[in-house]
Amino acid sequence: MFLNEERIMQSANLNDFEKAIPNRPCDKTRDFLPHALISLGLVSIFFATVPELDLKISRVFWDTASGFGKGRDPVLITFRDINRDLPWIVIGIAAALLIANSFTTRMKRLAPPHKLLFVITFFAVGPGLGVEVIKRFVGRARPRALEEFGGSAMFTPPWDISDQCIRNCSFISGEAASAFALLTLIVFFKPKYAKIYIGAVGVLAAAFSFNRVVFGAHFLSDVIIGWNVMWILALLLWRFFSRGATHIDAFLSRG
Repeated sequence: MFLNEERIMQSANLNDFEKAIPNRPCDKTRDFLPHALISLGLVSIFFATVPELDLKISRVFWDTASGFGKGRDPVLITFRDINRDLPWIVIGIAAALLIANSFTTRMKRLAPPHKLLFVITFFAVGPGLGVEVIKRFVGRARPRALEEFGGSAMFTPPWDISDQCIRNCSFISGEAASAFALLTLIVFFKPKYAKIYIGAVGVLAAAFSFNRVVFGAHFLSDVIIGWNVMWILALLLWRFFSRGATHIDAFLSRG
C-alpha cells in the first residue's frame, strides 16, 4: 500500500523543467483555438476575394528572360536546404531523447516524454501527412507551372479544387508548414523565454517560408494559409498530449 502511494506521489510531482508549462496547458490552447480558426477563415476569405494578389507578388520574382531566376541562387538554395534538413534533425533528436528517457529515472530525464512525442507527432501529421492530403485534394498548380509564367497550367485561387496538378502541388506549402513546426518547440521553454523564442524563430521560419515564394515554388497564400492550418493542428494536438501528460510520461518512462 505504501509503495503504491509513493509511486502515485512521484507521478504527481513535476520537475522544474515541466513547470515551464502551466498545470493546465489545455486551457491556453482552448483560449487560442478560436483565434486560430478565425484567423484561418479571414486569410482564406481575403485571398479568395483578391486572388490576383498571388499572381502580382509572384510576378515580382519572375521575368521573361530567366523565369524565377532567384531559384538558382546558391545562397537561397542553401537556405532552402537548411529548412529541409531541420525537421529531420529535430525529429531525430526528439526520438533519441525519447528512447534515452526509458533508461533514466523520472528526475534525471532530459525532457518530458509527452512533449517529445507531441513534437514528433506534429511533424508527422502536420507537415507530413496533413499537407500531402490537402495538396492532393486541392490540386493547385505551382506558380512556375502557370501560363502566366511560361508554363501550361491555369491559375486557381486557394481552396479551389482543380485538376491543374496531380502530385507535388502548390497548396499548401509543405516547407512553410515544416518551418512553422519549429515553433512547436516552445513547449520546452519557460514562459519568460517563450516570447524570445517565438520572436527569433518566427522570423527565421517566415524567411524559410517566403523563400519558397521567391523560388516560384509557392504562392504567398500557400504559405500564410499553410501556417494557419498548422497553428490549428498544433493547438488540437497539444490539447491531447497535455491532457494525457501524466499517463503518457508514466507509460514512456521507466520510473
